[in-house]
Amino acid sequence: MASDDAPSPSLITPVDAVSVNGDEAVFVWSAVEGGEAYRLQVAETARFDALVLDAEVGDKTAVTVGNQFPTDGQTFFWRVLPEIEGEWGGPSPVESFVATTEANAEQGHSDASDEEPVTELARAARQEATVEPFDFEDQVEKEKERGVAYEGVAASQIMGISASIITVVLVAVAILFGWFGQVSQSQERTAAERTQYRDIQQAETEAAQQLQQYGVVDEEAGTYRIPIDRAMDLIATEEYRQRQSSEQPSE
Repeated sequence: MASDDAPSPSLITPVDAVSVNGDEAVFVWSAVEGGEAYRLQVAETARFDALVLDAEVGDKTAVTVGNQFPTDGQTFFWRVLPEIEGEWGGPSPVESFVATTEANAEQGHSDASDEEPVTELARAARQEATVEPFDFEDQVEKEKERGVAYEGVAASQIMGISASIITVVLVAVAILFGWFGQVSQSQERTAAERTQYRDIQQAETEAAQQLQQYGVVDEEAGTYRIPIDRAMDLIATEEYRQRQSSEQPSE
């Protein structure tokens, strides 16, 4: 930090809570001897504990800041710090302004025709100064080069990130539903195969039991069921007897 005796800029406009177009606020201050660059700070409080703008503007002493402030009549405070011999000097005195619409700002200017000479001089300096629009993208690049991270996130970036997250979530949900569907179908096929296998086993068991048991097939017709082993024995015995009878000589 530079010495406390280092000169500080004088703020020319806006001052004394004057109404300013929040969509295109113009800041003008005086140059200081040895000033290599300047740093513009705007805050919601005079203690500067809630900064809404903290930007290096090079060697400019007049800049236009667009679309950075509301237009609802909120009061802001601003100051400028000079860079001298590579170090930031002490801040300038603090001034205030009211961010409002362009129409209200012009109305405020027209109603102030009887203002004090100092205020009229400030307004003339504002109008005659070479005001250059402040390029925030260029400022961000400079801050990156100096190792300073810009913490602001544009609304479009937030919306883009949100859309990407939502897309990823939807894809993940679709994949999960597809996986659950495949698992459910596989479980249904497995259950069906097990039921069919049990039915086949039961049919085979019942058939085997019928082949090994006595039972009535048609009582009226005199048809009965005997075990297959017994039936085979009877058939074999009958066949043997028939062969024996055919082989005996007739008398």
